[in-house]
Amino acid sequence: MDWKRGRRACAWLSLVVGLTACSPRADLVPDVYEADLGRNVPIFVGTTRQRDADGLWSSSQPGPLNYAAIDVNVPPDREPGIVSLSRGKPDPRTDFLTGKIKAYSDRDAFRAAARQMLGNGRGREEIIVTIHGFNNTMGDSVFRTAQMAADYGMDGPVFHYAWPSRGAPLGYAADRDAALLARGGLEQMLDDLRRAGARDIMLVAHSMGSQLTMEVLRQMALRRNTATLSTIGGVVLFSPDIDPALFRAQAEDIGRLPDPFVIFVSRRDPALRLSARLTGHENRLGTIATIEEVAGLDVTIIDLSEARDAASRHLAAATSPTMLAFLRRTEAIRRDIENAASGQVGLLSGAVLIAEEASAVMIAPLMVLGGESQ
Repeated sequence: MDWKRGRRACAWLSLVVGLTACSPRADLVPDVYEADLGRNVPIFVGTTRQRDADGLWSSSQPGPLNYAAIDVNVPPDREPGIVSLSRGKPDPRTDFLTGKIKAYSDRDAFRAAARQMLGNGRGREEIIVTIHGFNNTMGDSVFRTAQMAADYGMDGPVFHYAWPSRGAPLGYAADRDAALLARGGLEQMLDDLRRAGARDIMLVAHSMGSQLTMEVLRQMALRRNTATLSTIGGVVLFSPDIDPALFRAQAEDIGRLPDPFVIFVSRRDPALRLSARLTGHENRLGTIATIEEVAGLDVTIIDLSEARDAASRHLAAATSPTMLAFLRRTEAIRRDIENAASGQVGLLSGAVLIAEEASAVMIAPLMVLGGESQ
């Protein structure tokens, strides 16, 4: 290796570490708190991580699908969008902490519990399933799901699929393989939720988890698993780490995409710019700048490039207080999308619809809420 190549490699290594190693990692330690000083958010987890000898999931080795219910304390004293972790003695007023952890004995036990949560077919049948991205420990992804549930004001049970990421900044290639190996587990989880009574499942995926999500939707379509595919009532992809051409091919195999199908993008996403370099591509789906790259697909693109108050530019939709406030206005946003589909383009509910091509719509939210510029 000559000195120029060596210097370039060192620069990229520094960037990788700088992007991914700025904060402590979340650990699942049961029964850390008892008093509900914050908001208790139960997360129901399906994972293909192997369980450790202590019954937890710190391993990155793949195993059979297993389930757990994990209570998370979302502290009252924190900024919206922030997952605050203890660097010493944990404080439930300021830190995300783990409460009770219940591992289900098998898939039948989980289905029975999920059926009860869904009211045995008489109550809530709409649920959200989150899928994490690259470089996540089990604790990282569970705490992030709890933060999103609290900050978005999600009601009802929240489910999370945790695939065996290495949780390491330099594990990108290994994580891509692990995500693909986890396709069967996610499809099994969606099958189990359908059998438990779920009729409207919203999939919310981040980064590399978006690739996994698209592959599972494609897999169900090719296998003609229409019973479960028909329960997917919507898809949200945050900063999807997918080649745009691959996304189009996946969408064509899936056929009719779930509706709504929303993709959050940002031209300022440093993690996806790095991913593009690592994979040898010009850009990723999560950094597209024009509607042409998804023209003809029934999707809505929301451009968060101007969300400058985000704690993470790779997850601006969940870490920007401004965008959290904007995105909680779901009814107004839905009107924007419907108006765009009918050709009504203009300023609505704090958003400007900047482009429309066939079925695809692109929205650039203005940093204006309550009449004040943010």
